[in-house]
Amino acid sequence: MEGGIIVLNNEQGFSAANLRALCDVGNSTKKGSAGYIGKKGIGFKSVFRVSDAPEIHSNGFHIKFDITEGQIGFVLPTVVPPCDIHMFSKLASTDTNQADDNIWNTCIVLPFRSKFSEDFALNNILYMFSDLHPSLLLFLHRLQCIKFRNTLNDSLVVMRKEILGDGIVNVSFGKENMTSFVTSRKLRANAIRPDVQTTEISIAFTLQESGNEKNIDPQPVFAFLPIRTYGLKFILQGDFVLPSSREEVDGDSPWNQWLLSELPGLFVNAERSFCGLPCFSQNRGKAVSAFMNFVPLVGEVHGFFSSLPRMITSKLRMSNCLPLEGDSGEWVPPCRVLRNWTDQARALLPDTLLHEHLGLGFLNKDVILSDSLARALDIEEYGPKILIQIISSLCHKENGLRSMGLPWLSSWLNAIYLMSCSTESDVASTLRKIPFIPLSDGKYGAVDDGTIWLHSDALSTAFNNKYCPEAFPKLFAELRIVSPALFAAANDEQFDSSTVENLTRMLCRVGVQQLYAHEIVKVQILPAISDERKAIGNNELMTEYLSFVMFHLQSSCPSCCVEREYMISELCKKALILTNHGFKRPFEVPIHFSEEFGNPIDVKKLINSIDFKWHEVDITYLKHPITKSVSGGMLKWRTFFQELGLTDFVHTVQIEKPVTDMLHLLKNIMWERETISSGSVAKDWESPELVDLLTQLLSSGDQKRCKHLLEFLDTLWDNCFSDKVTGYCKINSSGESRPFKSSFIRLLHDTNWIASSMDNELHKAKDLFHDCEAVRSILGSSAPYAVPKVRSEKLLNDIGFKTQVTLDDVLSVLRVWRRFEMPFKASISQMDKFYTFISNQVATSKQKIMENFGTGAFIFVPYSSGSKRKDIVPGVFLTPQEVYWHDSTGSVDQMEVLCPVASPDSTHRPFSKLLCNIYPSLRDFFVNECGVNQIPTFRSYLQILLQLSTVALPSQAAKMVFQVFVKWNDGYKSGLLNSEDIEYFKENLVKEEFTVLPTAIDKWVSLHPSFGLVCWCDDDKLRKEFQNFNNIDFLYFGEFSDNEEQMETVSALIRKLGIPALSEVTTREAIYYGPADSSFKTSLVNWALPYAQRYVYNAYPDKYSLLKQSGFEILNLLRIIVVEKLFYRYVIKRADTTSKKRCECSCLLQDNILYITTESDSHSIFMELSRMLLDGNTELHLANFLHMITTMAESGSTEDQTEIFILNSQKIPKLTDEESTWAVQSLPPSSENEQAVIASSALAMMDENPPRSKRKTRTNSSWPPADWRTAPGFNYSLANRFWNQAAGGGAQTVKGNKDEEITEETRPVALIEINSDWTLKEVPPTIIPTVTLQDSETLDNQTVRISCGMNAAFDTTDLAAQSGVPSSNDSTCTDRDRLSSGTVNPQQALSTGREGEFVAFKYFVGKFGDPIVKWVNETKETGLPYDIVLGDNENNREYIEVKATKSAGKDWFDITVREWQFAVEKGESFSIARVVLLGNKKGRVTIYKNPVSLCHLGQMQLALVMLRQQKDFCIV
Repeated sequence: MEGGIIVLNNEQGFSAANLRALCDVGNSTKKGSAGYIGKKGIGFKSVFRVSDAPEIHSNGFHIKFDITEGQIGFVLPTVVPPCDIHMFSKLASTDTNQADDNIWNTCIVLPFRSKFSEDFALNNILYMFSDLHPSLLLFLHRLQCIKFRNTLNDSLVVMRKEILGDGIVNVSFGKENMTSFVTSRKLRANAIRPDVQTTEISIAFTLQESGNEKNIDPQPVFAFLPIRTYGLKFILQGDFVLPSSREEVDGDSPWNQWLLSELPGLFVNAERSFCGLPCFSQNRGKAVSAFMNFVPLVGEVHGFFSSLPRMITSKLRMSNCLPLEGDSGEWVPPCRVLRNWTDQARALLPDTLLHEHLGLGFLNKDVILSDSLARALDIEEYGPKILIQIISSLCHKENGLRSMGLPWLSSWLNAIYLMSCSTESDVASTLRKIPFIPLSDGKYGAVDDGTIWLHSDALSTAFNNKYCPEAFPKLFAELRIVSPALFAAANDEQFDSSTVENLTRMLCRVGVQQLYAHEIVKVQILPAISDERKAIGNNELMTEYLSFVMFHLQSSCPSCCVEREYMISELCKKALILTNHGFKRPFEVPIHFSEEFGNPIDVKKLINSIDFKWHEVDITYLKHPITKSVSGGMLKWRTFFQELGLTDFVHTVQIEKPVTDMLHLLKNIMWERETISSGSVAKDWESPELVDLLTQLLSSGDQKRCKHLLEFLDTLWDNCFSDKVTGYCKINSSGESRPFKSSFIRLLHDTNWIASSMDNELHKAKDLFHDCEAVRSILGSSAPYAVPKVRSEKLLNDIGFKTQVTLDDVLSVLRVWRRFEMPFKASISQMDKFYTFISNQVATSKQKIMENFGTGAFIFVPYSSGSKRKDIVPGVFLTPQEVYWHDSTGSVDQMEVLCPVASPDSTHRPFSKLLCNIYPSLRDFFVNECGVNQIPTFRSYLQILLQLSTVALPSQAAKMVFQVFVKWNDGYKSGLLNSEDIEYFKENLVKEEFTVLPTAIDKWVSLHPSFGLVCWCDDDKLRKEFQNFNNIDFLYFGEFSDNEEQMETVSALIRKLGIPALSEVTTREAIYYGPADSSFKTSLVNWALPYAQRYVYNAYPDKYSLLKQSGFEILNLLRIIVVEKLFYRYVIKRADTTSKKRCECSCLLQDNILYITTESDSHSIFMELSRMLLDGNTELHLANFLHMITTMAESGSTEDQTEIFILNSQKIPKLTDEESTWAVQSLPPSSENEQAVIASSALAMMDENPPRSKRKTRTNSSWPPADWRTAPGFNYSLANRFWNQAAGGGAQTVKGNKDEEITEETRPVALIEINSDWTLKEVPPTIIPTVTLQDSETLDNQTVRISCGMNAAFDTTDLAAQSGVPSSNDSTCTDRDRLSSGTVNPQQALSTGREGEFVAFKYFVGKFGDPIVKWVNETKETGLPYDIVLGDNENNREYIEVKATKSAGKDWFDITVREWQFAVEKGESFSIARVVLLGNKKGRVTIYKNPVSLCHLGQMQLALVMLRQQKDFCIV
C-alpha cells in the first residue's frame, strides 16, 4: 500500500506466549530440539527497519510497538484499535478466488517510517519485493503459497509450492514452473551444540525441461531464506549461523564448518536417487551426465564454500559413480573407465584385452563429461598414451606382441599415427625404446637398439647397380631392415589405401630410416667408420665405408646439399683412413697425397735423409671397383680426400684460442684492450707439421732444401695456403671480428729459412727483396734478393718479401755498398733513381737520412762521364765536401773543355765532381739537404779564375768571370762572404800576377798600379768621354742588354774590392758666362728652404739628424751665383784626366756653390737643391713638392691654402718649435763679391766671348712679388686654370748631370672628406664627340680638352664671362664656338675632382675587388698622369684618368698634354672615367677605353683652346 506494508497470514495466530516473546530479546519460541538455532537476524525486530510503529492484529490481540516515543517502544506494546482485515483480504484475493475473511488469522500492519515518504526509499522497498524467487518456498516447510499485491501499480504475484514425490518439488510462479530434485539428510547436532539435537541439510538440483543441464546458473545458499550465491550450480540449504547483516555465512563458526563437511557425502549419495528419477529411466547415461554437470570444479566456487569442489571430487573418485558400456551396467570408480573412445578403438582394443593389460573399461557412451571434470576425476582418455601402454605391455609379455599378429600391429600403427600428430615428439621418443618393429630376420627390434632401415619402393630408384649389395657386400650385411610382411598385412582389404602410407610415416617418425644411400652414409657409416675395433682386420669393410661415402657425395642427392658440410665434418673428425702407416684419422695426424693421387711436388727432396714421419694415403682406395666405374675416379678421390683435410704438402689447422692467451701476439695490432670482452675467442691457423719440418731443415742449415721448400710453397700457395694467413678475433658479444696475422704466416715471417742472392746465410722474408722492376730500378743487381724467385703474387704479398723499397732498405743497402772492397759498379740511371727515392723521403725522415749519411761517403760519382746513363760503370762514393753541384760561372766547364779528360778505365778519383751533369734533377736534394756546395767556395773561385785566365781570352771568359763576381756579390750581401774573404780578395787582386779581371780591350789585368786606373762603367756618356785614355781600363763582363743594370748587381762588391764606378771618380767642373743679379733666385731658394726643411725632417729623419749634428754646415756655406750661360765638363782626378767636351745646363751644384742661369726654372733649381741636402743624390719627390707649392704661390693661393695643401694632401706637418728655420745665411753677393767667389774657385773658367741672353733680366729683386695677385694677366690665367708650370707647365722636364728627363705631374689638391654611400650607374659611351684646338705661345703650357658631344649644353656654373676675357655674347662667337671655362673656385674644383676620383674608385672596387684596384691619390696628390691603377701585374695593368663634373649636360673636359702623351704611350691600357655627380649621393660613370683610338675612329675629338689677351676677338 502507499502508506505501508500489510502482511496477512492464515496460520494459527499469536498466542499469549508468542506476544510475551515479542516483548523480550533472544527469547524466541522457535528454539527447541528441532534444530532451529534462531540466529538468522530475521526476527520480529527487523520490522523496525521500515516502520516506527508496527501493529499486530491476531486472535483478538491488537497492539503496536511504537518507538517514536523512545526505545521502550521496542519491548513495550501499546493497545490499538482493530484493523479492517476484510478490506485487506479483498486486496490480497484474486478475481477467481474471493477472499475468505475467516482464513486470515493474523494481520501485521507496517506503516512506513516518516523518511520513507521519499520516492527513493519507496523504490528500494519495491525492488526488494520484485526480487522474490520461487526457490523461497523450497525450504519453508509450512509455507505453501506467497501472494504479493502492489496497490501502487495494481499488480499481483502468486508463488505456489507442490510436492510431487521422489524428492521432486514444483513451484509455480505465474505461468512458469520451477522443478527441483531436493534431497535432505538429518544430522545429529548435539555433539556440536548440546542445545540442539538434530539439524537438516538439503540440496536442490534444478531439473531443466530442455535437458540442457550444462548451462546452469549459479544458485544461492539458503539458511531457510536465500543468503547469496557462492558459484555452486545447486541450491544448498542449512541451518547456518549468520551475522546480523545476513550477507555472508560465518566462516569462523565451528557449526558452519561441521555442516560444510557433511555436504560432500549428501551430494555423492544423491547420484543414485537422481539417476533413478522417472525422467531418466530410459537413459542412464544421460542421467549421469546431468548429475555430473552439477559437480563444482575448483575455481568456480568462492568464499566460505571454495573448498567444497575438492571435497566433492575426492568423494566421487572413491565411489562407483560411473557406469561401463555394455549390458552388465557395472558401476566403477572414475579411474577405471576410458572415455572418448570410438568404435574403431573398441575393435582394436577388445574389452578383455583392455581389462587384462590396463584394468580399464569403456565408459558408457551416453555419459558426457567435460574435459575439466574428467581430469579432476582422473578418468583415462583414449589416445596415444593408452595405445603405447598396450604395446608396451604386449612387448614385455612373452610372445605377447607376436600373438596379436601383424594385421593387428598394422592397425595399431595406423591408429597411433592418426592420433599422435599433436604429441609427435613424446610419442616417438617413447616408441623408440619399445621393441615393436618386426625385422626381416623374424625378430622385433627397437630403434634405440640400433638403426632400422625401411625398404621402400624408392630404394629401387635410389640404388642402381653401382649401389648394389654386390659392390658393397660387407656393408649391406650389417643393415637391419623392417619386415616386408608388415606392409603386406596392411594391404589386406580391411585397410584403406592410406594405411601403408601411414605405417611408413609412423615408422619414420619413430626413427626408422629409409633405405637411401644418403641415410646409409649418415646413420650407418658415419657412426661405424670411427670404430677402431671394426678397423682391426676389416680393411675391406672400412674401405667400403669410405668408398660408399665418396661415391654418394658425387651424386645429385638433394639431401647432400643441406647436410654435406656436416657429413664431411664428421668424417674429418672420426673417419679412419688407411695410410702407409696404418689407419689414421685426419683430425689426429696430417695425411697427404702420394704421387698416385696427383701430388705435384716431390716431397722426397725435403724429407729424405731427415727424421720426419710423412703420412700418405694408401692406394687401396684407387683399387676399389667403384673407382673404375666412374670417369675421373682418381680426381674424384682427390677432391673427396681434400675435403677431409688431406693435403699435398704440410697440413694447416684452424684453432680457437682465448684472446687473452694471444695478447702477446696481438700487441702490434691497434686494438683498445677495453673493447675486448671477457671470453673473446680468436680463430687462428697453425701448422705443427711445418714447425717440425722447419726445425729439421734449420738444424742442418741446408740451403738447398730451403730453396725446395720455398719452391713447393710457391707452387701450392694460391690453392692451399693463401687463405691461411689471416686469423680473426671476436672481440665482443655483438660478433664484431678483427683480423690478425695467423700463427702459420708468422712462422714463415719470423724464421730465418730463405736463401739470399748476396750471401750464404738464411734470412727472414722481410729482410729480402723480390726481384722485380720496382726494386731493381732503384737498387740494381747489388741487393739481397730471395732465391728462388717466386711466381705466386699471393705468396709474394703474404710472405712479406719487399716489393717496394723503403727508406730503411735504401740506407741499409747503402751501408753494404760502402763496404765493397772492389770498385762499386752501377748505372747512373739506377743511382739517379736511388737518390731520387731518398730525396722524396727527406720531408718526413730528414734526421734519419742525415745520421746515416754522416757515417761515411754516400754520393756515387763515376770515374768517367762519357758512358751512357744505363751502362754499368765503376765509380766511388764521395762526401758532400768533395763534390759540388754546379759552377754557374761556367769556369769549371770551360776547364773541362780545355783540359784533357780522364781515361774511362781510370780507377783514380773522378775528374769531374760536378753533380749537375750526373744527377741533373736532384739539385735540391744534394745541395739543400745533403750539404753539397752549390758552387765551389768563394776563395777557390779566385784560383779557378786564375787558371781560366791562362787558357782563355777575356772576351771568351768575361761572362763567366762576371758570374763569379755575381756569386761573390750575393755572398757578400747575404753575409756568407765575410770581411776576411774580402780582405783575401783585395790582397790578391792588388798583386800583379793575379790578372783575373777582364777589360774592354780584351786584356787581363789586376789592381796593381802598373795597370793604371781600373773602374767599371756606370754611365755610357762618361765612358765615351774617357774610353780612349791609356791610363784608364774599364771592366768588361761581356755584352748584356742592359750593361748598367748588370753592373749594378755587383756594384757593392766591386766597390768593396776597391774598384770604383766611373761616375764616382768623375766630377763636374762649372764653366759659366755673364754673372747676373742673383737676388731673385736667392729669394726663391731662401723662400723654399723652410718647406724643404719640413720635407727632409719628415721624410728623411736620419739625414736631417746628420745635418743638424753638423750644425747645418752645408747651408751656412751655400752660395748662389746666377749667370747668363752655364756649362760643365768632366774631370777624373785619380787619373789626372779631363774630358774634351763641355755640356750646357741651367743649374749646377759644385761643392758649396749653386750655379743658376737666369732662365733656370724652379724645378731644376729644386732638383740641385735636393742633391745638396741628400748626399749628392737628386730627389724627385722633394723637387716636385717644392715646385707644387711654388706653383700655388704663383697661382694666387694664400698661405693658408698652401698650408692646407701641405698638411692634408702631402701629409707634411709643421716643424716643432725647437727647430730653427733654414735660410741662406748671406745675401746674394754683389758683383765684387761674385768676382771674389769666382776667383777662389779653381774649377770656374770664363769664356772670352760669352753668348748674349735672349731674355731680359728680371726686374724683380725678391720672391714672391709683393703684390703678385695683381700681376698683369693673373686673373685671366687664374680664370682659365692655367697655373704657371715650371719649365713647361704640365709636363716638367728636369735635366740632371745625365740629361735624363724625369716627368711627373703635380697639382695642388687638398684632401676632402667624402661619404662612401653612393649609388652608381654605368653608362656606355654612345655620344659622338667633336674637337677644337686652343693656341698659345708655348705648346708645353697647353691643356687639351676633349668634348663628348656635338650639341651638348654647357654647365652654366662653368661658363661665365670674366673680366679681361672676351665676352661670350660677341656676335662673332657662339657658346659652342668658345670652350672657355667660367669662374672657377679652386677649392670647389679640387673638391669636385677629389669626389669624382673617390666615386670612380668605389665603382672599380665594386666591379673588380679591392685587392687589384689602387687609388694613387688616396693619401696625397702624386701629380701622375692617371688617378687609378687596375691590376697587380705590370703586364696586365690598366691606368684610369678620372674626369669629374657636376653638370650632367657638360660634354667636354680638360686633359693635359702629359696625360694625352701618356694615353698615346699606353694605348689599350689607358682609359678615361667620366664621372657625373648627380646629387643625392648618385653618380653616373662612363668609361672611354683608349681615347686615342676613339679619336682616330671619329668617336672622340680633340680641341685646342687658344689663349688670347683682352684685346683678342673670337675667330670662328
